[in-house]
Amino acid sequence: MQDHHFDPAKAIGADVSSKLLVIASAEPGKPVLTIPNTPAGITRWLKSLPARCHIGMEATGSHHRGLADLAVAEGHTVWVFNPAHIAHYLRSQNARGKTDPQDARGIARYVLNEAHRFHPYTTPSALQDRLHLLIQRRHQIVKQRASMRMSLADLPDCSTPLRTLFAALDAMLARIDALINLSFAGEPQLKAQRKRLRSINGFGPLVSAAVAARLSRVSYANSDAVVAAFGMDPRPRDSGTYQGTRKLSKLGNAEERRLIYCAAMSACRTPLFKAIHDKLLARGLSKIQAYCVIARKLLRIAFCLWRSDQLFNPLLVGKA
Repeated sequence: MQDHHFDPAKAIGADVSSKLLVIASAEPGKPVLTIPNTPAGITRWLKSLPARCHIGMEATGSHHRGLADLAVAEGHTVWVFNPAHIAHYLRSQNARGKTDPQDARGIARYVLNEAHRFHPYTTPSALQDRLHLLIQRRHQIVKQRASMRMSLADLPDCSTPLRTLFAALDAMLARIDALINLSFAGEPQLKAQRKRLRSINGFGPLVSAAVAARLSRVSYANSDAVVAAFGMDPRPRDSGTYQGTRKLSKLGNAEERRLIYCAAMSACRTPLFKAIHDKLLARGLSKIQAYCVIARKLLRIAFCLWRSDQLFNPLLVGKA
């Protein structure tokens, strides 16, 4: 985490759209700028900044990537925030309306006051970008295939073209899986790390690839940070004698979270994790809650293997 004593003149917020960037400083009285969201426009603006600024923006699909990557390359510290966090923060500031300049100023204040609690943005490597794209697109194909299978099940007259369509989708999924495996071929160290992750019960080729890509990008301080990065951390909702229902934060990448949950379901088919699952059910947890507990355990195991360069040892589960 960063030192939170930022110079307001160097705390900058950017409201990002596909074509424009609206930029504001946390320093009172400084004018708001609007520049084109193009490499040339961003580079010109970055050259006008003092060294080591702190720049924040919301995650906006891929539109924020140009500013974030170029700013990091220029030596600035960048944060890419969850838009929901920014929206809640702006509402807490009693903003009189919503405009791009107001949003940019609000993001700048968020950088000044809150950014030190978050991991700065790191530019992904070409491999990490490639893996993220392949895994996300694979998920979209799986979702659409399941949707079409359900919605067209009552049209028997279309069964023949549907079989052809599903066969084509299956072939596309197989091709994406092959490309994921091929992506690791040129990275022997990362390939070895992925192989160690695959030794964990429930970690197949896809889950191990996604977790390896995540852990290779960010140096997490501990296993709690990994659990939180996957959005699997339960959030308490207690006040006085009231104890509310804890719910997952669900922060981070939704597909990575789905994959680790699926890994937990798969792990529970093995005797080791089935016994743990049964104990959790006996304590009164629902099946979903039990799977979430095991998903967190799998992430902690993955973090341990990542740091220790060891294979999964089932005899150590539950010993720490």
